[in-house]
Amino acid sequence: MSLDEVNVELQGRRARLKALADADVTNISAVYSMGEELGRGRFSVVRGAIHLKENVGYAVKEVENESLDDEENLEALETEIKILRKLRHPHIVNLKEVVTTETFTYIVMELLSGGELFHRIVEKGCFPEEEAQRLFAQILMSMNYLHEMNIVHRDVKPENILYCSTGANEIKLIDFGYAGIWSVEKPLTGLCGTPDYVAPEVLSWYDDDETGKPYGKGSDMWSMGVLLYVILSGCSPFNGEEEEQLLKLVAEAKYEFYEKEWEHISAEAKDLISKLLVVDTADRLTMEQTLAHPWVWKAVERARENVTTRSIEAAKQNPPTAQVDVHINEDTSAKATASCSSCTIL
Repeated sequence: MSLDEVNVELQGRRARLKALADADVTNISAVYSMGEELGRGRFSVVRGAIHLKENVGYAVKEVENESLDDEENLEALETEIKILRKLRHPHIVNLKEVVTTETFTYIVMELLSGGELFHRIVEKGCFPEEEAQRLFAQILMSMNYLHEMNIVHRDVKPENILYCSTGANEIKLIDFGYAGIWSVEKPLTGLCGTPDYVAPEVLSWYDDDETGKPYGKGSDMWSMGVLLYVILSGCSPFNGEEEEQLLKLVAEAKYEFYEKEWEHISAEAKDLISKLLVVDTADRLTMEQTLAHPWVWKAVERARENVTTRSIEAAKQNPPTAQVDVHINEDTSAKATASCSSCTIL
């Protein structure tokens, strides 16, 4: 590629970045006072920040524009922002704005200060069933909303579920860096996510980009099964000393309900997990079937009522002509480890 061609390509990418932005400034410090690091992603850093005029705290995902010279990274960022702009749900983090400078792109989102579900699981060891039902119903509400819009999250795990504030029980789903838009004509492909939570059909792309299985919303349902197992037991269903061993267990859905961790858990809860952790996507529970499952349906009805109430209140506070001030917390900081007698949450 000649120098002229390189320059044209770079100019094209810069134009695409500017097209993503709500504001293009010389320096982010003109709008936000940037604070401490909250976490790191694949090619980003998340920082706390204060909007200078509003005096309101946000979480800001800071992406170095140089990393977006890679077409795959740029496409991923475009998809993430496109998806975030569509979302308005009480259990999903909200986007405020996208700001670009010459060297960085900033995704500004609401600041969620209650910490990760992961850390609550570490602290509690496991959730009592009634509390787990209320929590899982909220997560289902967020995932059902996404799936109705044909959005697949592709990285559902405790680290990507944050509590709204300290001591609160309300949660929001975050981090849409791996999310994809599914259609019958164009199913999703490629390996992404976290090995412990990734569905077998996604893992089919692990060794070979040519023979992997196209997949869709069902991959999130598998991850929800793993998540529920972790919430109820404090342990991961799949454990291997080596990555290859772990991937083999996932690919074959080989796991157990160990007596010490599961003796007091209801048969209905185990039934729901066992019907989500199914290798064949045709036999795996759909979202509709999961919402109606005997273990969770009552909690789902209460969660639906809460979502309706909160949506009405939000609409009153933020009419369509007003800008909604909200944003993401992608805390991917170093993880603690909690062990039990038979397994480990990673």
